[in-house]
Amino acid sequence: MRTMQFLSRILSLAGLMVFFLPTVFAADPDTQEKPENKNQSGVVTATAINPGAPVTFDTITIEAVSMPADPTQKLDSRELRVHTGETLGKTLERELGVNNLSYGPSVGQPVIRGMSGPRVRVMQNGIGTHDLSSLSPDLAIAFETMLADSVTVLRGPATLRYGGNAIGGMVDIQHRRIPEKIPLNGAAGRMDFRYDHNSADKAGMIGIDIGKRMLAIHLDYFHRASNNTHIPGAALDEAAIRQQFQVEPSTNSFNVIQNSNASSQGGSAGISLIGRHGHIGGSYHEMVRNYGIPPGVPGHTEPGSIAHEAIRIDMSQRRYDLDGVWKTFWSSVPRISAKLSHIDYDHKDFDKSVADKSASLTRFKNSVWESRFEMNHQKGEWLDGTFGMQWQNRAFTATGIETFTPATDVNALGFFITETVFITDRLDFEMGARIEHQTTNPLSSGIRLAGIPSELPLPDRLNFLTYSLAASLNYEILPKTTMYLNWQRAQRAPDIQELFASGPHFATRSFEIGRLNLDAEQTNHYELGLRFSGNQIQMQANGYYKSIQDFIYLENQNFFFNFAPDPPRFQLTCADLRNCLPVFGYEANTANFAGYEAQITAQPRLGLPFNPYLTLFSDYVRGWFKNDALGDVPRLPPLRFGSEIGFQWAQWRGGLRYTHALRQDKPGNLETETPGYHRLDLNLSYDWNMSDYRKILFFAKLSNMTDRTIRNSTSFLRNFAPEAGFSALIGMSATF
Repeated sequence: MRTMQFLSRILSLAGLMVFFLPTVFAADPDTQEKPENKNQSGVVTATAINPGAPVTFDTITIEAVSMPADPTQKLDSRELRVHTGETLGKTLERELGVNNLSYGPSVGQPVIRGMSGPRVRVMQNGIGTHDLSSLSPDLAIAFETMLADSVTVLRGPATLRYGGNAIGGMVDIQHRRIPEKIPLNGAAGRMDFRYDHNSADKAGMIGIDIGKRMLAIHLDYFHRASNNTHIPGAALDEAAIRQQFQVEPSTNSFNVIQNSNASSQGGSAGISLIGRHGHIGGSYHEMVRNYGIPPGVPGHTEPGSIAHEAIRIDMSQRRYDLDGVWKTFWSSVPRISAKLSHIDYDHKDFDKSVADKSASLTRFKNSVWESRFEMNHQKGEWLDGTFGMQWQNRAFTATGIETFTPATDVNALGFFITETVFITDRLDFEMGARIEHQTTNPLSSGIRLAGIPSELPLPDRLNFLTYSLAASLNYEILPKTTMYLNWQRAQRAPDIQELFASGPHFATRSFEIGRLNLDAEQTNHYELGLRFSGNQIQMQANGYYKSIQDFIYLENQNFFFNFAPDPPRFQLTCADLRNCLPVFGYEANTANFAGYEAQITAQPRLGLPFNPYLTLFSDYVRGWFKNDALGDVPRLPPLRFGSEIGFQWAQWRGGLRYTHALRQDKPGNLETETPGYHRLDLNLSYDWNMSDYRKILFFAKLSNMTDRTIRNSTSFLRNFAPEAGFSALIGMSATF
């Protein structure tokens, strides 16, 4: 990171805001941070204002989507710090209906009810991350999980507020780099440090907020570095590779995943003017990351050279964010908010063994402007709703020998409205609608495919008009017992690679060909759920079914692309798949998904000196194509179930968690089955309250305690890179 450029951008941003923004806000005690207390179950309780108390940081919160009628899961501060992983997918993989799409240890994207990639939108503070993780599974999400103050996972009808790319779900990471409160003591902050023995992963961050009167400033910095990840056995599943690729595997590695080391660092600065009627502020965030692709992926190396393979990825991102909230004087429109962000993303693949470090295999750039405007409106005590607008301008470019998509501009404008009608004290009805127009403009007049002499023409532009409708009914059938029913019809416009792909895509082990006449996907979603929240027992369960018309997927075309000859060419057969890639084309057919999520927690009062608890959980999703010949939707998670037993005694907390995942015997056409596994994890923590505003959380975690080989059925690399073996992690999180 270039320190001088970083500081100059911060000083420029601060100077512009102080110079141009009038001091229209009046200081008010309500704009100052108030400490929170949580009881043993993690519920926030009222606390008197203490002038000596500091800013406290929220933690990862996971909310199921569909407006308030959907099931809700929350992690308190301890759970966030203990279970924060190296990637976002790893952090959320314990949650019901959420899995980790790993591509080696350094990449983990969330899979929500079997959906991932362009169907799950990852956002920061309500604006898209705008990395390229939705383009390819080997591209990491551009965010450091240690910085998160909260994370919200939405699925179902409420996702219509965030566009068609959230058709499968939305993950919003809250990182309060734009302050919204003045610290009561003038300064507050948090420091996190952790060490994982498996990969010698060393990670730390520090964040500080300072403020006085109407002005607040936030600064933070993080650094993470890890070595290769250790595993209990062989990296390559040689039998599965023979079955899938009809080729003898090359050199294998044992007890370690080669080239899986990684490093990253970054920081943020934000400034706000805060008053009794709202705030307005801006921030700058920059991060860089370097990580490796596990060896053995077909097409990445010449035969016999797998031991020397060292494909590395350099990525960087810069974000500029503006955010404002106005708490109005009108009871009918109490709150208006607006956001504007500009994101520059740069990604480069290179071979570590090549002497010329400036030579890259592929370089991607993504430059995006995005804005949101939301206006909350209310009518008495019976109506509460939000009207909003979302705009996005995206410029995507790709260059290099592995480029498989042309440079493209995408413009989108959407309008949405949600309403909640409180019919009685026990019954409420929620509804929403969204309409969005997207224009996709390829910047090339045509594309060339090997072996085809003439250029294939591309249209000047493609236009998509999509809409979404949603409704939810929430009814308290008994005290503390609520039943809800959700329905949603949503549409998604095709993404760039689905339309224009025309080249080798080594992350998916394929040569991809897009389809220009794809229509928008249309999802019909139905969900029924039940929640019970008692003093000693809490329970939630739901079942859902969705049918997706024109579901876009990659289909094997039954021929190959051989890149060994000069020039490369298409052919019907291939003698050595290490020189060839099977050709896949994007197709659209109807796909159906069905699944459930269930969890029950008991906290019995047994008169013991400690408070025990027991949790039982299970989730499952099944996806299949309407056309039986197409088989099952590939790379879905298997049925999993398990239990967790734990305790709380004074400042001590601990839990032992057992998870069993069944064999994934419905992997999809031309995919391999994945064995089931048993997993045992243990965590322990101690809260040291040094004073009212100085606290340190010490924690330790043992993962995969039995050192089992676990291959992730959602991963493209499940036959090349299993999940990490036994690991012991220690850490601390201090707030002041």
